[in-house]
Amino acid sequence: MRPQPTKILALSLLFAAACGGSAQTPVAEPKPEPAAPQGLQIKLTTVYVDDLDQALRFYTEVLGFAVKDDVSNGGYRWITVTASGDPDSTELHLALDDDPAAKAFQEAMFQQGQPAIMFYTDDIEGDHERIQARGAEFTMPPTEVMAGSVIATLNDTCGNLIQLTELAR
Repeated sequence: MRPQPTKILALSLLFAAACGGSAQTPVAEPKPEPAAPQGLQIKLTTVYVDDLDQALRFYTEVLGFAVKDDVSNGGYRWITVTASGDPDSTELHLALDDDPAAKAFQEAMFQQGQPAIMFYTDDIEGDHERIQARGAEFTMPPTEVMAGSVIATLNDTCGNLIQLTELAR
């Protein structure tokens, strides 16, 4: 016959007390709260470029992103970059603009002066200096906009404008 759990607890408390230990009832560890559902998450977004090798160089060497994937299969190449030091962050897919619709969209956005993508920063002045020193052409230097936020725009040399944004604190 197996002893009941309550008898085991009582015996262990008596044993602890007899051996000079504390005869207090152990406190149960609180159970962690279940994680709240996160809903939809952005894990990958695409920017179309007119030259994959040039885009890879620009996004890594000039902007400072890190290569996550660079895989070729026949004539197809899949390249993604992420924030340096955070390979699990949102991935940016550098896709060749060889699709007529992608090319037309990319060219129209560029001609209208519309950024193809926006990156957030906590130090737009420092990033502007660093990126410009690496050869990037800014079409708009850091400029204060609504409520103290600052934006800057640069050319990625692959058919796109990029906006850097520092939100007001």
